Amino acid sequence: MQDLSFDRRAALDGIRTIAPLAVPGLPFGMVLGFLIRDEGIDRLAGWSSSWMMLAGASQLAALNLITEGASALVIIMSVLLINSRHAMYSAALRPKFAEYPAWFRFAAPYLLIDQMFAVASSASELEGSSLRYRMWHYLGAGALIWTIWQVSVGLGIFLGDVVREEWSLEFAVPLLFIGLLGLSLSNRPSIVAAIVATIVAVAGREMPQGSGLLLAIVLGVAAGGLAETATKRVSE
Repeated sequence: MQDLSFDRRAALDGIRTIAPLAVPGLPFGMVLGFLIRDEGIDRLAGWSSSWMMLAGASQLAALNLITEGASALVIIMSVLLINSRHAMYSAALRPKFAEYPAWFRFAAPYLLIDQMFAVASSASELEGSSLRYRMWHYLGAGALIWTIWQVSVGLGIFLGDVVREEWSLEFAVPLLFIGLLGLSLSNRPSIVAAIVATIVAVAGREMPQGSGLLLAIVLGVAAGGLAETATKRVSE
């Protein structure tokens, strides 16, 4: 039986690898905390939502749609579509995770957010390392990303009253997603999906009840799928 005991070096390597993508999450989480507080949501309940669902993008989208007065159907569909990418992340990493123990395969998806997928899918240098090393590398990275997110959201909720508006922490949201976008635009389908979604989101920004964002997600995913199909046909 393979030794999978704690590997301190692997965990620290994972922390160092994820750190550049984890740090921008600090102001992003604080912005989300500010919004939870400003919407009058119970502070502890709002903070606990981040423990149960590690998905800041969908939480932010839901809060924005609630603020705009979107219908419950639009909010639910938007959250489901935004989070649907996590199913694709899991499917993409399934071959790499197939040999891991069952407890890890059940626990790992909880940590599988955008930054974690970017690191896990691009860490080609880990291919020749041991199963134990790769597992604790992933868990070390996940521990840092989880801790920074929970601390930042908590700071925004409980200490937001003392933060000056002039700090303009909203910059963290586009900064984080620009970084992730740069990592994800590695092939033609992803580029096509990003371009179509951006154009539709901008063109539909005045559509009622936040439906422009929902339409952008649907058409972006559809365009990416069509581009991938076309790319495979050309290569055959």
